[in-house]
Amino acid sequence: MLWRRMILGALATPLMTVGSAFAQIVDMRTVTCNDFIGFKRESAFAIIMWLDAYYQDEDDPPIIDFEKIRKKAARLTVYCNQNPTHSLTTGAERIMAGK
Repeated sequence: MLWRRMILGALATPLMTVGSAFAQIVDMRTVTCNDFIGFKRESAFAIIMWLDAYYQDEDDPPIIDFEKIRKKAARLTVYCNQNPTHSLTTGAERIMAGK
């Protein structure tokens, strides 16, 4: 019985965290690099994943390459640190789309 409670508690905790992470609405047209740098890690991860999917070609295979995304995220972070007033999508277009 104790194990069941521990397992249920372990499963419920991430679900509660995910719910609060997605309670925020982000209009990507208005996000600056400075905003992006200030986001919590979970929000930044969600944005990076969204950007990666957004800049995929329609006929690209439906795969997630975490190493490639990690490298793009690092490059985008460097770009944003150097250009805090730029729109996040300006940097993302260059980096995520490979331009």
